[in-house]
Amino acid sequence: MSVIEPAGDPLPIIDKEEVEPRFRAVVARNGERRGIRLEKIYWEGLSRMSAAGKITTGDLVQYTAAQMPEAGNLTSLLRVLSLKWALGRLATVEDVSSLENLNALVQASPSPTVVLTREKRLQFFNEPFLVMLRQRLVGEDPSQLMKSLKFSIDTQIEDAMDTLQMNRGKTLNTGFTISCARQIIKGQINLALAPAHEKPMLIGYISRY
Repeated sequence: MSVIEPAGDPLPIIDKEEVEPRFRAVVARNGERRGIRLEKIYWEGLSRMSAAGKITTGDLVQYTAAQMPEAGNLTSLLRVLSLKWALGRLATVEDVSSLENLNALVQASPSPTVVLTREKRLQFFNEPFLVMLRQRLVGEDPSQLMKSLKFSIDTQIEDAMDTLQMNRGKTLNTGFTISCARQIIKGQINLALAPAHEKPMLIGYISRY
């Protein structure tokens, strides 16, 4: 049997234990008790939902049961509720971590700021970055500046991403080099993982040049 490989993000692998229903007895605040059988992933979804809503899983089940149609199935309704909540959270996260919002963060920075892709391409840059280039690259045509410019960092981008992923919430300071024709700018840049979900990138704040 042939398997279709996704063109985008890799699909998750389903573990055998994840598809086996697990029975739990939950008790609501009013003392009402129910026995529920759900797969592990749905229990995890209900747990996260309960924590976010600051209620017990039992109260969440009771809330769901109150919405159940006369001929409805409570476990099916809980699965729908869990997925609907997860998709809503995902949509919020994707909106916040969109490329548009990332670009807004770059433009709002008062210091020269860039976003680097894994392919070593400048995804975004701001006006202070352009001002720095105009000041240091004397004689270059401003309209052609970005076409002939090469930007590199002293640390391999893959290594920088791996280091930052292993040290969440931390930054990495390294050197950078900008070359254009025969002119060169060197300095220091503070790197962090870019808050974007589309693809892994680095956001860099130039601290010295």
